[in-house]
Amino acid sequence: MPGLVNVHTHLELPLLLDDIRAQNYTDWVFNLLASKKHLTRRDYAAASQRNIEALIRSGTTTVAEISTHGVSPLVLRKSGLRSVVYHEIIFMGEDVSRLIFPGRGPVYRLVNYGISPHSPHTVSGPALRTIHHISSRRHLRLCMHVAETREETLLLQRKKNTLELLYAAAGWDLSGAPVARSSFAYLHRLGVLGPSFLAVHAVHVDNADIGIMKRSGSGVAHCPRSNHEIGVGTMQLRKLLDARISVGLGTDSLASVPSLNLWDEMRYAYQVHRRSGVTPQDIFHIATLGGAGALGMGREIGSLEPGKKADLIAISLPRKNTGDLYSDLLRETKTCTMSMVNGHVVFGGETDMNRLLNN
Repeated sequence: MPGLVNVHTHLELPLLLDDIRAQNYTDWVFNLLASKKHLTRRDYAAASQRNIEALIRSGTTTVAEISTHGVSPLVLRKSGLRSVVYHEIIFMGEDVSRLIFPGRGPVYRLVNYGISPHSPHTVSGPALRTIHHISSRRHLRLCMHVAETREETLLLQRKKNTLELLYAAAGWDLSGAPVARSSFAYLHRLGVLGPSFLAVHAVHVDNADIGIMKRSGSGVAHCPRSNHEIGVGTMQLRKLLDARISVGLGTDSLASVPSLNLWDEMRYAYQVHRRSGVTPQDIFHIATLGGAGALGMGREIGSLEPGKKADLIAISLPRKNTGDLYSDLLRETKTCTMSMVNGHVVFGGETDMNRLLNN
């Protein structure tokens, strides 16, 4: 079958979920920031390697990574995975000359680059316009956490919200926060949406927002387990699929999920959305071709067709045959027996993954 496409994760983070669980999103962020104070660059590098190994063993052949500390790209280059690496930016200042964009460095055929302004409420309007301008000029993709929480919408609407606590802790002037009906309305007004834009989460949206997404051609990363763990709500997956928006599946990080196994994410997504009419076949679609489309790679990967890149995996047939192969595979599959990226075997057979990653 086609290799799995994980459209959103943070590979540099180790397993933090049990230590930083909280009752709400804002407390979870504070816990995450406190936990990261004890982590070193060596910790981020070790986590990147372990997490990439986990991706490969479970059948992911393409991953979209948000790199905050700059250590995961090197590990990805050695891994043989196809990837999009987004450089994360958090900046609420007005002086955009202070923004730092890393050089692309050597070009690797399996590694694409992008920029990730963190969210509408952690990157100022002037900074977003500059980031969009630079990304357009350099043909870089954009990725942003958008409409993840109800608190974000309340902040934009100037209603009481807990994100004000984050602004106070960061020393940001609350008057510099964006004002809009919704996150997507705000980003549309700034002109940053488009086919090269990936909106992560997109939980708190209405029909007008879905219309904006559809018209702009933006993709969406759906992370249902993360949404559940940090209590932000449930995305309207059926509505987005019916609107023919490119939706992919992402695990998010080990700070908000217990594993980076996309099969676990697929099973949970089906459990959450089946009552709205989402089928096992829909789940397979968003985990493969849907994710490829959300990353602008739908013509290259995501399905097994003549002319596409040879990104594929082998998995065991299910032990129980109910007559619905998609449902049976979704119920039983946890890993792959072989993984191939761009025609090269990266796992299975005689491939030594440890040798590959440590080379």
